[in-house]
Amino acid sequence: MKMKALTIAIAVASAATSLSSFAGTPNFSGYGRYAQETSDDEIRIIKGDYGVINGVGRLGNEGNWMEFMLSQGFENGDAQFDMNVMLNTPGYSPTWGDTIGLAQFYGGGKGIFASQPDAYVWAGKRFYGREQGGLSDYFMMSADGSGAGVDNLNVGVGQLDLGWTQAGSGAGDPNTADGQVNQLMLNWHDIKVGEQGALKFRYNYAFATGAEKDAYDNDSAHQFFASYRQGLSNGWFQLAGRYETDAAALTISNSAGHNWSNVRDVNADSYGVFLDGAVNFGEMTAMEYNANWLRIECEDGRQACNFKENNEYSVAVRPQHHWNEFMATAVEAGFQATEQDGKGSDAWKVTLSQNFQVGHFMWSRPVVRFYAVTGEIKTDDQPKYDLTKIGAMVEAWW
Repeated sequence: MKMKALTIAIAVASAATSLSSFAGTPNFSGYGRYAQETSDDEIRIIKGDYGVINGVGRLGNEGNWMEFMLSQGFENGDAQFDMNVMLNTPGYSPTWGDTIGLAQFYGGGKGIFASQPDAYVWAGKRFYGREQGGLSDYFMMSADGSGAGVDNLNVGVGQLDLGWTQAGSGAGDPNTADGQVNQLMLNWHDIKVGEQGALKFRYNYAFATGAEKDAYDNDSAHQFFASYRQGLSNGWFQLAGRYETDAAALTISNSAGHNWSNVRDVNADSYGVFLDGAVNFGEMTAMEYNANWLRIECEDGRQACNFKENNEYSVAVRPQHHWNEFMATAVEAGFQATEQDGKGSDAWKVTLSQNFQVGHFMWSRPVVRFYAVTGEIKTDDQPKYDLTKIGAMVEAWW
C-alpha cells in the first residue's frame, strides 16, 4: 500500500510540475579563495590575542575557503520559485572527501500573494540574516541554520523579513532532535533616507528547549543591530551598532541561535560599533576602509567567567591602483589593540599585493595575487611574535 501511495504521489507531483515551467538553465554560482604561502616564521593569523575580529585586515591573512551553489528557477504565471543547493569546503583534505559539507539546501517562491508580490516564502537550510564587514570578514550578525520564513514583506516604509532558524542540520539530526537552540529573527530593511541613504534594524531572539534548556540557567539570548548606509558620488559608507546578551555575546559566530555547547553559563553583554566603506579617487584608484570597536562584559553565573572585561579596537585600509585593465597593486595596512582584564595584546600587519584581474575595478574577479606580508603581535608578559611571508592566491566569485 505504501508503494502504491508513493507511486500515485509521484505521478500527481509530476503532472503538477508539468503545468509550470523551468525558468531557464540552472545557475552555477560560488565563491572561492585558495592560497599557498611560505615563511621561515610560524605562519598564523595576525590579530591581537584577545581579539574576536580580524581587525588588521584579511588580505594575506586568512585561510582557504570555497563554496559552490546550483540554483534552478520555476515559473507558473506570476509565481517564481527556486531551489538552491550549496556545498562548501576549506580544502584542507587532499581529496576534499572528509571536509566537504552541505552549506545550504532551501527553496522558496514569490508572486504567491497578490497583495504582497515580492514576499518570498522559504524553508530549508540557508545562510540567513548575515551582516559582514569587508576588510575584516567579520560577521556582525548571522542567523544561519535550518528553518523557514518570509522575506521582503512590504510594510509601507521599507521591507520586513521574518525568520525562524535553529542550530544543527534540522530534522533527523541526533544532536538537535528536539530543536534545542532556536532563533527568531526580524529584519526591517531598505528604509530610505533621501536618495542614497538607507536604515536597517535587526532583532534576533534565541531560546533553548529540551536538554539544552536544562543545561543552562541563562537559556535565552538577544541581539539588536542597527545600521545606516550612505551612497556617495565617489563611494559609500556604513555605520552600524550592535548589542548582545548572554550566549549571543560570547558566541564568536555572532548568531544568537548557534550551538551553545562552547559557551559558559554566565551573564554577559556585548557592545560593538562598526564602520565600513569605500572611496574612489578617479577611475583607476580606490580605497576600502574598516574600523571596529567591541567590548564584552561578563559576570559569574552558574559557572565562572573566563574573563570580566574584553576590549578591542581596530582600523584597516586597502588602497589599490590599477595600472591598466588587468594589472593592479594593492597595499593593506591595519592595527588592532586588544585588552582582557588589564592585559594587553596589540597587532599590526602590512600586505603588498600585485594583482592580475579581469577588470580595472577593485572588486573585479577572478583575481590572481602575488603578495608579501609582514606584521607582529605583542602581548604583555609573552614573547613578541613576528611574521614575514610570501604567497600567491586566486580569489573569485561568480
